[in-house]
Amino acid sequence: MTFARRLQIISLLSFTLLVIVTALLAWSYRELAVAERNHIVADQIQSTVFNRATVRDEYFLFGLERAREQWFARNDAATRLLAQGLPQGDDQSARQILERSRLELADSVQISKRLVEQMRRVPVADPAVAHHDEFSSRLYSQIMLRDSALQQEAVKLQQLARDRFERAGARMIYLTLLLVILMALVTILNSTFLTGVLRRRMATIKQGADVIAGGDLSRSIEVEGNDELAELARVFNSVTHKIRDYTQALHDSEKRYRMQLQELANIYTHTPVGLFVVDRELRYLRLNEHLARLNGKSICEHVGRRVDEVLPPEVAARVTELWRPVLERGECVLNVEVQGKVDPDDPVLHHWLASYQPLTSEGGEVSGVMGVVLDITERKRTEEMLAGVRQHLEEEVQQRTAKLQLINEHLTQEIEIRKKVEVELLGQQQKLQDMALDLAMAEERERDRIASELHDQVGQRLILAKIKLDALASSVPGGDCESEAEAVGTLVQQTIQDIRSLTFQLRPPLLASAGLEAALRWLGEELSADFGLQAEFDDDGKDKTLPYEIRSTVFQAVRELMLNVIKHAGTLRCRVALSRSGGYLVIAVDDDGVGYGGEQESAESRSGGFGLANVRQKIQHLRGSFTVTNKETGGVVATIKVPLPS
Repeated sequence: MTFARRLQIISLLSFTLLVIVTALLAWSYRELAVAERNHIVADQIQSTVFNRATVRDEYFLFGLERAREQWFARNDAATRLLAQGLPQGDDQSARQILERSRLELADSVQISKRLVEQMRRVPVADPAVAHHDEFSSRLYSQIMLRDSALQQEAVKLQQLARDRFERAGARMIYLTLLLVILMALVTILNSTFLTGVLRRRMATIKQGADVIAGGDLSRSIEVEGNDELAELARVFNSVTHKIRDYTQALHDSEKRYRMQLQELANIYTHTPVGLFVVDRELRYLRLNEHLARLNGKSICEHVGRRVDEVLPPEVAARVTELWRPVLERGECVLNVEVQGKVDPDDPVLHHWLASYQPLTSEGGEVSGVMGVVLDITERKRTEEMLAGVRQHLEEEVQQRTAKLQLINEHLTQEIEIRKKVEVELLGQQQKLQDMALDLAMAEERERDRIASELHDQVGQRLILAKIKLDALASSVPGGDCESEAEAVGTLVQQTIQDIRSLTFQLRPPLLASAGLEAALRWLGEELSADFGLQAEFDDDGKDKTLPYEIRSTVFQAVRELMLNVIKHAGTLRCRVALSRSGGYLVIAVDDDGVGYGGEQESAESRSGGFGLANVRQKIQHLRGSFTVTNKETGGVVATIKVPLPS
């Protein structure tokens, strides 16, 4: 038999007992209320009878017309009270007393009227001595006898009401004590029975849960029977196996992703030519180690700096001039020779063979320059050496012509081969960029799939197990198994929190369901609750639909910018504006803080260095652009521009 069935039977018995005792209590309460109302009515009758006797004596002694009116008014009031009777007149004695009281009052009223007529009929000089009339005195004596009997009946009626009220109160107390004793007895018996059954089952579940909590997901909880605890153990075992499988799949996916990133890094690093990417502001975004060695500086000294801050002035001016048609008209500049000195103190004049092509977004706008640089200094030295030899050996030109032609042909072939290599490298670079974007999109899709499965399957089953466990724990009285139930509930709740945390890290739910605008507003509320950031949002209302993978990347970039405002801007207010412009999603995050310094180093240090570089890299992978500028009024405007799908 299941616990639910046991609890249902026990609850039905307890409810039946409760209904019976409650009905008795309701009847006793009704009796108590009736007795109280009877007592009040009896008091009113007693008070009315006493008051009418007072004004009666005043009228007879002094003959005041006011006293007569009050006397007959009290008579009418007493008549109405006796006519109405007690609210609950089921007592035979009370009905007899009421009947005798009505008869006595009726006789007294009739005699009172005769007394008034007699007093008015006998003329006297002083109304105060009207009672000296013998007939009036006899009438007054009869009235007093009737009123005395009426007062005695009222006292008896009052005593009967008081006795009934006391009996009803005592009965109410006894029934209440009986209800408390019966409910305590039922609770003790129920607790003893259920505690004995649950202690054995909960001990087994706790033992298996402790093993699983220790990290051994291969173990299962062994529980016999077909009750709720056995079903809960089976559900928990199923969830544990699912978590183990999903964890292993997540680790395998992460391992493959890291291997692919390592392969791309190795290709970019070990290419035997210099590779680089600069933005429209001529700042280095990426470069490989080979180009850093050609320029005589490290990669860190390149990234984020302008060309004129890294290269010598004459070389920077020459390169800037060559990049102008690429940035302005999107033209390709191939196989251009550049010469200069890497270090002003270096006596050697270096020569480089470079090719440049535009870095375009999906909308066709030029967002930067990609370049390939080949050091041909040794070749130039060879050419200069050959020129000197020709000057000194003009007389041997004829003899050496054939040899020189062979050398020239060999050099020409080498140049052609190098040109082909350069073209292939440019194509390879474009493929690497596309591959990086595909990998980023694949990562987002894999995270979305894993988060969906964790939320829809594992999370829902854990919540169902937690609900059943809480329902069972709430229906079981406290006892020896309470600690085991709390331990299992804590373990299930912690597992639910871990699943939710992992799901939110893999995929923000609001970003997938409500879109980028709603997710950013939710982000503002979260940062406001955690750090006190007051963010204002502005949306032009135009359609800005993006694939989920791109939405996720843009969401993370905006989050990084808002965190930079909290950490470095010196203010807790910012504005986030979303708009659509020319097929692009434009997001501007500006603040009124301290602003950036004149050097990019200060900007990088303010954003944490890696933050801005990471944002730039992600946006470039999306074929978008990222800019950071100072405002004239103070503060910074960071703008993200991402192409929308056509």
